[in-house]
Amino acid sequence: MHRWMRIAGRTILVLGMISTPPARAQDVVGSSVSLTMPFELVSGFLVVVNGRIGNLGVMRFIIDTGATTSVIDAKVADRLRLQRSAGKVMTFDRRIPVEWAEIPEFRVGPIVAKTLRVMVIDLARYSRYGKGVDGVVGLDLLTRSEHLGIDYDRRILLFQLADGRPDERAPVRGFKIPIVVQGAPVQLLVDTGFQGILLYRDRVRKQLPKMRTEGEPREVVESGVRATEVTLPGVRIGGSDQVRIVFLIDGPGQSDLPGVDGVLGAASLHAKRIDFDFTHMVLRCQ
Repeated sequence: MHRWMRIAGRTILVLGMISTPPARAQDVVGSSVSLTMPFELVSGFLVVVNGRIGNLGVMRFIIDTGATTSVIDAKVADRLRLQRSAGKVMTFDRRIPVEWAEIPEFRVGPIVAKTLRVMVIDLARYSRYGKGVDGVVGLDLLTRSEHLGIDYDRRILLFQLADGRPDERAPVRGFKIPIVVQGAPVQLLVDTGFQGILLYRDRVRKQLPKMRTEGEPREVVESGVRATEVTLPGVRIGGSDQVRIVFLIDGPGQSDLPGVDGVLGAASLHAKRIDFDFTHMVLRCQ
């Protein structure tokens, strides 16, 4: 078992066996209740679940630990006739225009939020994965549970709620864990809504000015972002060094996402199960 710790940010990554047994529906653990729901795995990495907004029918949502705020598609906002206000949010490398609105109810599994403020965007415009879904479930909803488990083998989500009820705590803004690139430590946000590994080239080169790549770089568009795809040797995520395909982009301004060197798609951990402990800020992988 490998343990990586970042004391200042209270983020811990544990790679190895899960320390607690898989939860069953209505399994009582102390004063917490664990509940499960099925999900569909799309394109080999996206976790998609059914849920509801207001009095509309069943909808499909992406579970995204890289999103601080939940999102609904503009078509859903039109159906609800929501009043909206203009704003901007930070994506991987830049700020984009969005709209904000309040929805009467957002229900995903055991989590129910009343009068929730969400972002409104045209999902299909910003991501090729947005065409078949109605929204994105972000950390503002997910962190109402004490614990979120993603069991990729059984295709189920496991929620652990305090006393069986969603918590009203302030949402976590992201899970940041360290990996090692050619001997240099870098801090990446764990994102279940992203495929692969994305590094902020300008930030990583400050710690690794002679970063080595193999083969010819290739210009691509990944998750709506123009990036350089390279083969990068010496990437270590809990075990021995490996050769990985990564995406390189220039990061946002220094005031945006401070201390973050990129994004780690959860599927890049190649885990059968990932557990997000929002109470103790521990990430466990099996």
